[in-house]
Amino acid sequence: MENVALAQDGLLRRIQDRYDKLRPSEQIVAVYLRKNANTRMSHSITSLAKILGVSEATISRVSRALGYSGFSDLKLSMAEGATQRSGIDNIPTELDPNDTLIAMSAKLADLLAAAILSTQANLDSERLDRCLAMIKSAQKIVLVGCGGAAAICDEAAHLFMKAGLDAASYSDGYTQIVVAANMRNDCLMIGISHTGTTQNVANALKLARENGAMTLAITSEPLTAVGQAAETVLITGQSSTPSVPLFGDFLEGRISQLFLIDILYLGIVMPEGSESGRHLNTTADALERYFKRSEQRVTRQQINRDTP
Repeated sequence: MENVALAQDGLLRRIQDRYDKLRPSEQIVAVYLRKNANTRMSHSITSLAKILGVSEATISRVSRALGYSGFSDLKLSMAEGATQRSGIDNIPTELDPNDTLIAMSAKLADLLAAAILSTQANLDSERLDRCLAMIKSAQKIVLVGCGGAAAICDEAAHLFMKAGLDAASYSDGYTQIVVAANMRNDCLMIGISHTGTTQNVANALKLARENGAMTLAITSEPLTAVGQAAETVLITGQSSTPSVPLFGDFLEGRISQLFLIDILYLGIVMPEGSESGRHLNTTADALERYFKRSEQRVTRQQINRDTP
């Protein structure tokens, strides 16, 4: 029954779901498959075993663990996946250029929902509690990201500030290093990178950590430069689309990052009696008073102009 369920998912999602249950030697195979998903496998099981330094039996076990009948079935699936391309890098492979827009929207909704569920599957209470503890104890929170991740950093800073936290977002590598160089042990840096290969973000996290600051990475690849630069990592779900760094945005990646930020935000403001919850109400009251007066002022000015 488990294999039947797995067969309904793409290779990357199968690896995501099963990775932690694989042996270390099997994880070597899984990492290779993840990096080469949706490409045509040209290696025989013998040549692949030599390349990876594992046994043929290990590759066979991984193939079956991922829901395939064997290595040949895995190769066939990868070959079929290689032809199912949207034609644009980083756009989900399941989207067909010939789809109507409404059909595409239905597929995209399913893909984004699957990305969130995959991200949820990577969460555990202990790690979430550790992340919340860092956020609540931090005197200053700095978020760093580039490109699409920078927009998520801005949103996170916006939410955290409304909850009464001292938070700021920086997107250029120069400023990220300047800020990291001046962080202390009561500060927290959160670095966001879908691929985990954004070197500016990795450099900033590493420097902040060297200075004693708390560090958290949000990425789909914990073994990359960004993931390894931080003391704690929250893992977003893998996409069925091979990621090409610096080429457009990752639709599933961005929604997964935002999901994690929203979870952390809820953990800050939701507990009964939370000081952050009180700050949120204070912020809301202040915004309402200010903008209500502004709207009334504009209305009066408009009436005065319109009155003969």
